[in-house]
Amino acid sequence: MTELSVIGLNHDTAPVAVRGEVALGPDLVRRLLRRLHAEDAFEEALVLDTCNRTEVYFVARRTDDPVAYFLGHVERLKGKPAAAEPPLFYRYDGLEAAEHLFRVAASLDSQVIGEHQILGQVKAAYRLAVEAHTARFLLNRLLHWAFRVGKRVQTETDLGRGAASVAQAAVERARRELGTLEGRTVLLVGAGKNARSAARILRASGAGRLVIANRTLDHARRVARDLARPPAKKFTLSEVEGEAGDASCPALKQSGDEANAPPAADRTPPLQIVGLDALPRLIAEVDLVVASTGSPDAVLDYDALAEPIRRAARDLVILDIAVPRDADPRLARLPGVRLITLDDLAHVVEENLERRRAEIPRAERIVAEETRAFGRWMSSLQVAPTIRLLQKRLDQVREDLLRQHGSRFSDADRDQLAQFTESLCKRILHDPLVFLRGLAQDAPLSDTLAAADLVRRLFDLDALEEGE
Repeated sequence: MTELSVIGLNHDTAPVAVRGEVALGPDLVRRLLRRLHAEDAFEEALVLDTCNRTEVYFVARRTDDPVAYFLGHVERLKGKPAAAEPPLFYRYDGLEAAEHLFRVAASLDSQVIGEHQILGQVKAAYRLAVEAHTARFLLNRLLHWAFRVGKRVQTETDLGRGAASVAQAAVERARRELGTLEGRTVLLVGAGKNARSAARILRASGAGRLVIANRTLDHARRVARDLARPPAKKFTLSEVEGEAGDASCPALKQSGDEANAPPAADRTPPLQIVGLDALPRLIAEVDLVVASTGSPDAVLDYDALAEPIRRAARDLVILDIAVPRDADPRLARLPGVRLITLDDLAHVVEENLERRRAEIPRAERIVAEETRAFGRWMSSLQVAPTIRLLQKRLDQVREDLLRQHGSRFSDADRDQLAQFTESLCKRILHDPLVFLRGLAQDAPLSDTLAAADLVRRLFDLDALEEGE
């Protein structure tokens, strides 16, 4: 009998350049699923495509090499060879495939352990598979089970508590200092990875006007393009940080139906791009400065900025997350200025990471427990034990009726009644048993499991099995 499998590559098995060659994005995932539905290689299929992984969960009908089959589709969809060698892919079958998905949903397989974004990405992947009609009985049950695993880990452990990156910690600190980020004007100085991450988190957290200042305007424009499409909903900071840690990831910016939603100008905070020479003019207009340029010299110069800050006479939070430092330390002496450096944040990040690492065993136990439960459920839907329990259920009903009404008959009549009811039960069971055995031999796995599940629920066979 065919079984559940997963093939994929992730941040542990393939470098980012290779992952980018295989990554599809929502539109291509839709097209791929439609093609898989039209063909007959897979009975069921779901594609999980994020910044750090591309995986296909499937029940194969006829393919000896699912990796080559998948890569062939990727090449046709993208119109170019996929620079990914089959050895970079992993494959798990049966219960190991289910356990892998549970670990993914629990964020135990993420680059940032404990991040919550992945569970939303798994749900988005499931929606696409449902829309394409490639998620049937087995994947439907598996994915809902995975959602439960992810939710249990989130609620029963501290695996995802606290900022796990400098950018995330910086924005959390800014929110504490300012009370709220809603509608705040933010000056982003620099266009590197940390700056992009901070900008993405700030935008998703409700910050208002965003000014991007950089020595090279083209780099600033690239960040602005990354932020041009607003998120369809607001996330918690831990959700926004996600697997990617990089704002350039298209799978993070767009997922599910959100990818096709037109930008809504009325809810998109304005973006402005300026050179570093504009800092003295703009510093008086902002509530928060996030600096991360990598410049060898202080970009936020005391002599240039002190007087505009004094004249503004307003509170200003400066988050300096650059190495070496971007902000002149003397700025902290100015009234209303709160200067927060990388040293102030690094220990918070490390403490949070240590706390998450300590929670891994608890999360692993939840995954192991749910994997065993899923395995028991899969085993219960095998045809042979279902048939045995169905026969036992009808024997139980027959014996109960004989005990209840047997006293009304003579001994000879009771023997005949027993033979008659036994023959009747066999006649009633004949066609259902032929049907179930035929499914086990010839039908798709999903159909077989769905039929067995229906029979078990119709005759309450799970309760009968528990009483054995």
